[in-house]
Amino acid sequence: MDKKRIYASLLACTLLPTTALAFGNADAWTSGWGQGVSEFVIKGKGQSQLYLACEDEGTRPATIIFKDVRGHQTSIDEGKTLQVQIDREEAIDISDSDSRVGDSNLTLAWNAMRTGKQVTVSGDGVRSATFTLSGAGKVLPAFNTHGCVSKFAL
Repeated sequence: MDKKRIYASLLACTLLPTTALAFGNADAWTSGWGQGVSEFVIKGKGQSQLYLACEDEGTRPATIIFKDVRGHQTSIDEGKTLQVQIDREEAIDISDSDSRVGDSNLTLAWNAMRTGKQVTVSGDGVRSATFTLSGAGKVLPAFNTHGCVSKFAL
């Protein structure tokens, strides 16, 4: 196994402890903190959930994981399509944050979630789900603050 795969696996293990996706409330944004990682979660219908995390020092890229109503999940920088549509505006592709366009899209989407009313998330291998953004502005920090950075910014 090459060093990139080992590093990616180690990073995934440190960002996603087995209980990381266990907290959150239906229809209300929740935040938590542990081991230098700030986590932000909203739950929806069934098993659907939108999870965002930032490593406080900003030495690792932000994480976004979407679980659909059946529990299938996809995440940013995984090589699959992941899109958000805020307040029925044009969908924003946040699949990859390792380019200038990906960084811009992620910044735009993240900051729009702080002020929007609802977000619909879709992607490869998952059913779309809609979550409230009510109260998200009080929970989510602005992107590029509090360690919330893209791969491109690193």
